[in-house]
Amino acid sequence: MNVTTASPLETLSASQMLLQSGGALVLIIVLLLGIKKLLKHLPQGGRFQGVRRLAIKETLVIGPRERLIIAQVGEQQIVIGVTPQTIQFLCALTEPLTEISAPPSAAASGFAEKFFQYRARKTP
Repeated sequence: MNVTTASPLETLSASQMLLQSGGALVLIIVLLLGIKKLLKHLPQGGRFQGVRRLAIKETLVIGPRERLIIAQVGEQQIVIGVTPQTIQFLCALTEPLTEISAPPSAAASGFAEKFFQYRARKTP
């Protein structure tokens, strides 16, 4: 009767097991970081974004936590008031705001300069 014996399992030392486990862990972490970086560069996590129909055109801070916002909804522009408790529709603009690329007027810059001088005198 011919009996074949299986070769005994190779025994790994503790340092070899630790090295293999550590290498596998590093490989998994590198793969996860690569996937995270890839997803960051995709728009909306890879979802189709389409045409944006809603945009904030202008924001005016009124108080510490109050704002007036002009939002573009399709072709219409609306004014809304935002507080920590509510968001309130105020009105719809009859004429949409256009981008102003002209430099500020001399009167406005003169006022700003006087304001900063006055404020510099008041602050210790």
